[in-house]
Amino acid sequence: MIIDCHTHLNRYTPDLPVTLPERHALLREEMAAHGVAYSLVLTSYDVTDERPSTRDVLAELDGDPTLGVVAGIRHAHLAADLPELREVLQAGRLKALKLYPGYEPFRLTDASLRPVYELAAEFGVPVMIHTGDTYDPCTHVRLAHPLDVDDVAVEHRETRLVMCHVGNPWLMDAAEVLYKNPNVFGDISGFTLGEFQPRFEKLMVGKLNDLVAYVNDPGKLMFGTDWPLSGVRGYLEFVRRLDLTDEERDGLLWRNAASVFGLAFEVRVETADDG
Repeated sequence: MIIDCHTHLNRYTPDLPVTLPERHALLREEMAAHGVAYSLVLTSYDVTDERPSTRDVLAELDGDPTLGVVAGIRHAHLAADLPELREVLQAGRLKALKLYPGYEPFRLTDASLRPVYELAAEFGVPVMIHTGDTYDPCTHVRLAHPLDVDDVAVEHRETRLVMCHVGNPWLMDAAEVLYKNPNVFGDISGFTLGEFQPRFEKLMVGKLNDLVAYVNDPGKLMFGTDWPLSGVRGYLEFVRRLDLTDEERDGLLWRNAASVFGLAFEVRVETADDG
């Protein structure tokens, strides 16, 4: 069982299909090719022709049991968007909310975000938070430092928080936030663009092994790729190189995401009687 908790249907590069249905089909093909049973699709903080809105992604994925939707929060339009977010949450159509500090110029502790954390707690969904390096160089990574998540975790203990990219390159800062706060989890997505290069992969394997050893909790990390920015095949090979116990690997690949996002999955265990 594999759950990819961090994918997108944005058209980041010209080589990706132009239409949303084509990108949807491409993601399904990628999942099938690598044994991914379920993926979460995160919408953007910015809506353009190449970055579809949450409403458009929900419409496109309606009826697809292999994909769930995470609503990207547009901080610049938050007041206007909150009523629609509540409506969609009430309909049970969202698996999480997503904040993009760094990409948008705000601090996680800004008072304007209190309704987001409270809304997530009310409907029992996590808030995913971009942390660490950004795809766009014209952004402010200091706003995406993982230590800022600690402030939110302390002030909103009832809200589950997911540090996307576990704060890369500040993985040990993220490790402390994970270790300290029972309501904080991390995904390992987006460490690289495309496929891992050998020297960088060796570096990241070491850094993530250090994080795992420090946190020492098999329930904290979740598999994510950031597809189409990162390849699924390369990410699965990266996970195979990690120094994990069976419990940690099982949690990373699917069990933790199923718990954090409230996904109903069971693993069928074959016995000798199955033939």
